[in-house]
Amino acid sequence: MTATALPRTVPAPLGAQRAAGLLLLLQFVLMGTAFGVLATSIDWPQSLGDPASVALPRLLANSGAVALGYGAYLLSALAMIPLAVMLRDTLGMTGTLGRLAVAFGTIAGLAKALGIIRWHVLMPGLAAQYEAGDAATRAAVSVVYEAFNAYAGGIGEVLGVALFSALWTVTLAVALHRAGARRLAWVAAASAVLLLVTIADRFGVDMGPVLTVSGIGWQLVLAAIGVRHLRSAR
Repeated sequence: MTATALPRTVPAPLGAQRAAGLLLLLQFVLMGTAFGVLATSIDWPQSLGDPASVALPRLLANSGAVALGYGAYLLSALAMIPLAVMLRDTLGMTGTLGRLAVAFGTIAGLAKALGIIRWHVLMPGLAAQYEAGDAATRAAVSVVYEAFNAYAGGIGEVLGVALFSALWTVTLAVALHRAGARRLAWVAAASAVLLLVTIADRFGVDMGPVLTVSGIGWQLVLAAIGVRHLRSAR
């Protein structure tokens, strides 16, 4: 009996590959913009764990930068939704793998967006109330801030940034391996593991620089996939 070879992906139309590659790189630029603006203005992402007494005055003092940074971050998250569909097609993912890729990528994008939107809708108002309020008002605002930050952070950071982004990346790694891009596939798989490891931070384990390194590594993987698409579209 002869061994059955793994199925090779059928090349997608050049226009689809080019569009996916450009959107991947646009997402990378948006995330890089978000990171640069928020890191320099509010010490993000380390500042996510700061108490309301520190975080809210700082948000108010840097409201323009916060709006710009989180706006770019929101767009980068929403870009994952069309990318989930586009990469299913350009990487030739069919059947169960294709369905999982679309589901995981879409959920990741939506969860990240739901977590990010709090910085545009709720937090600016809380920051203004905290700044203008008396001691009792500030105590009440702090309770709301801490509770909602934990809830929305669980959705955005745990489900969006870590769990479902990692699961989506695993499907990309499988497709890349089948397409012959084995080195990139293994790097993608490693980045998925790093994303999953960061969930431990929610259970009191100090992940230190792993939080930042995992995010940067994952973004570089997406950018590499984007470059691969553009080269294939030539």
